[in-house]
Amino acid sequence: MTYVCHFCHSEVTKEGLNALPGVKCPNCGGRILYKIRPPVVKRVKGV
Repeated sequence: MTYVCHFCHSEVTKEGLNALPGVKCPNCGGRILYKIRPPVVKRVKGV
């Protein structure tokens, strides 16, 4: 699972999150991380 830091826009892996206590970006120390969504678009058939 890959996350993106809100402040420095660097990609953080799950292993990178385990390096520091709590949820922090290892590069800048920011605590706001976003999950990267997969590029697959779900299509729902209309009724």
